[in-house]
Amino acid sequence: MSNRRTTRTTRALGLVLAGTAALSVALPATASAAQTSGGTTAAASCYGGSVGISLPANGYSRDFTTTSRCADINLRIDSGGGQWVAVCWAAHGSCQSSWTWVPQGGGYHVVASDVQNGTKFYFTTTNGGGTRHGRAAF
Repeated sequence: MSNRRTTRTTRALGLVLAGTAALSVALPATASAAQTSGGTTAAASCYGGSVGISLPANGYSRDFTTTSRCADINLRIDSGGGQWVAVCWAAHGSCQSSWTWVPQGGGYHVVASDVQNGTKFYFTTTNGGGTRHGRAAF
């Protein structure tokens, strides 16, 4: 009986710790613009410099160049549905090895972190279903 209780407690603790780890990973992604440049004003400055984008399903966006406004590449989808997105580096044509799900209407999501100013990049998409429209802040 004691062994069962220990196993349940260990599993429950593992779930709590896993949830805490997921939360600690998720929080910096939404707050990174504010943290990197000194607060809420920096987030407004980063997002305030955003540009409109069109993301074709199973395709590529146009090229963009990172700025000093944001330390990360942030993406928001306003219409057309959620989209799997990866960032590709225009200088050598390679893309991130992992994809980021960006839901429609979910605000800005960090799709690439700590990107050097002046880096040329584009988005690649998968998932079909038509063109998505939104904004990118970088």
